[in-house]
Amino acid sequence: MTNREQRRNQRRTKAGKDYDTADLGNGMEQATVEAVMQAIGTLPQDLSWEEMAPNIIPVLPRRRPMPPAGGAPFRATLPPGVSVGFGIDIGPAFLVVGEDVLAGWPIEPPDLVARALSNLEQRLAPVRPRDLFRQSIDGVSVRFLQTGLGCASALTLLPADLARVFGAASQVLIAPMRDLLISLPHNVDRMFAAWLMDELASMDPNGLALDAFVFGGGVLRYERLPALDSHTSGWRP
Repeated sequence: MTNREQRRNQRRTKAGKDYDTADLGNGMEQATVEAVMQAIGTLPQDLSWEEMAPNIIPVLPRRRPMPPAGGAPFRATLPPGVSVGFGIDIGPAFLVVGEDVLAGWPIEPPDLVARALSNLEQRLAPVRPRDLFRQSIDGVSVRFLQTGLGCASALTLLPADLARVFGAASQVLIAPMRDLLISLPHNVDRMFAAWLMDELASMDPNGLALDAFVFGGGVLRYERLPALDSHTSGWRP
């Protein structure tokens, strides 16, 4: 186990995320189904704001829709223009904050958004540039971040922290999974970025439905990636 992986495991244990995981390769992992179901079974029936507030963080949109039985999720559009949901961290998974749940809490939507971003900032504070994993894919230099905290992708909602971890140089970022954020060169072929995003997101049942984030000089913007069709979904550079 590398020092980077040891730090990730230490952060996970400290955050109460010491659960069984499945190895996806390249240092990436995700919680097992058994770990998720066990965590759900330990939830209190009364999901009060006082109990849940410390564990709420923003979650980026996933490719597969949530089960309809869960009700409509509460969403807010946050810079740089992404529709964001909110989840209660239960360890190996997030319990979606629905509009019905929010209506029963003694807060307003802006309060939820502010608390979730504050929680996220606190969680990601220990993450450093040394936690990045570097690799070359088909000749393209990439940097991976998997925090062990389930929220690497949401770093795109915190430009200052994004620069602290990935640096302020121009780059393109993709977030295929909740706890996976990838930096690519600023001039990367966007078809390659779209292919890599699709390849990795499809590996995870909770894979994210996003395009790309272009970052440079402290400014972050959202950029559409070219669509992959039946002829390009298996595209390689």
